[in-house]
Amino acid sequence: MSKVRAVTDPYLCERLWKTYIPAGSISDLWDFRICFQKYFKNSFRFLVAEDRNKIAGVLPLSIIDDLDINAFFPAETWNNRTWLERTPIFAENRNVLHDLLSSCSERTYLRYIDAGWGYTPAQLDTDEIGYVIYPRLLDYDRENYRRRFSNKKFKSILKTVNSILDMGGCFDINHTEDFDLLVEMSIEKYGDESYLQDTRFRNSFRDVIGFLKNKGYLRMVSLKIDGKTVAVDIGALYNGVYTVFLGGVFSSIPGLAKVMNMHHIDFALNSRIHKLDFLCGDFNWKKLWHLDQEPLFKLVSTDLEDTLPSYQDNNLHHSVMEEMEVY
Repeated sequence: MSKVRAVTDPYLCERLWKTYIPAGSISDLWDFRICFQKYFKNSFRFLVAEDRNKIAGVLPLSIIDDLDINAFFPAETWNNRTWLERTPIFAENRNVLHDLLSSCSERTYLRYIDAGWGYTPAQLDTDEIGYVIYPRLLDYDRENYRRRFSNKKFKSILKTVNSILDMGGCFDINHTEDFDLLVEMSIEKYGDESYLQDTRFRNSFRDVIGFLKNKGYLRMVSLKIDGKTVAVDIGALYNGVYTVFLGGVFSSIPGLAKVMNMHHIDFALNSRIHKLDFLCGDFNWKKLWHLDQEPLFKLVSTDLEDTLPSYQDNNLHHSVMEEMEVY
């Protein structure tokens, strides 16, 4: 059994993250996460497992100070729930992982865990579903993706997409000034329920965009019709993983989300990337688009089970401007 201790010094936590936390996707980078830490300012509490005088595991946690709850670093929250998914855990083996999870104190709330260890630890419960596409499984061919649909449904999608593009629609890549429009779209539709109403989230994503652009990872897609921006998605391409984080549309034109979704899928297929990640959230369109489903897991201590909101209480967790996709 490994010995587990807590590390609270920010400098040491940064060293632990950069040394031991694997960067599978863009949000696994320290510089990405620190964009949120800068504004949420939660206390560090990394759990470190030591075995035979060496580090065998790291569970990167923060304390949501105003709630006194342990969550994945940087514990960015909206409506009392964290936002970032699939936070990596370093563990040399399943025994070390068990020790780390067992060492979590009461008032622990870990969400969107990717159980990529070949088994699901007993401490974890099923959380939400992540929606992804692996282009290699489609042989990087849109025709193979089309076969997931009935001919009628896919023709309906293409008809909508082509009709909007025929209106003079075109794509503008990395026009970062459109972030303000995305915020406007979100608040216009959801008001106080939009997490971009929270200045901490808004400023965090503004910094994320700057970081991604400087590193060459940003893929911010704006759809314009006759020069006017009508839809904006923020994504990033890193290490073969294309992640779409936020999306917004002006609802005056129906079908814009279909155009954006098809653009992302075509880009993923044509660029032969490893994985396209639309994140979790049980929005109707994700099932209708026949995305691959990956279960995510959670660890919620018993003293929190009846006090924190479940996902079903509010379905605005991801993608601030999800359109209901109806064929």
